[in-house]
Amino acid sequence: MKDKIIDLNSMGTNIKKYRKQKNLTQEKLALLTDLSVQYIGNIERGNTTASIETIMKICYILEISPNQVLLSATETTSNALINQVLSMLSRKSVSFVKHIIAYINLLDNTTYKN
Repeated sequence: MKDKIIDLNSMGTNIKKYRKQKNLTQEKLALLTDLSVQYIGNIERGNTTASIETIMKICYILEISPNQVLLSATETTSNALINQVLSMLSRKSVSFVKHIIAYINLLDNTTYKN
């Protein structure tokens, strides 16, 4: 997951969604995973980072894969995007890179946002 970060809120939302699909309360999930109710709540609210072991315990009980919890909770950082662009540009000619710079300047001078 190089250059990726975990969106704790998304991860927690995913865990809560799958917990509810299994008709489990936080209390029951806590009991089955040997974790505290407060810890489960903090994970679901995105207030804490869970260890891999904890995520695996939760996934085992919810009968889901860690991918179902984590993959949709990752977002590419701006540094990762910049590195990707730099890597792509490093293989191009100087002329091509100049055209890209001109295009970026054009976009920067317009109302293009996001």
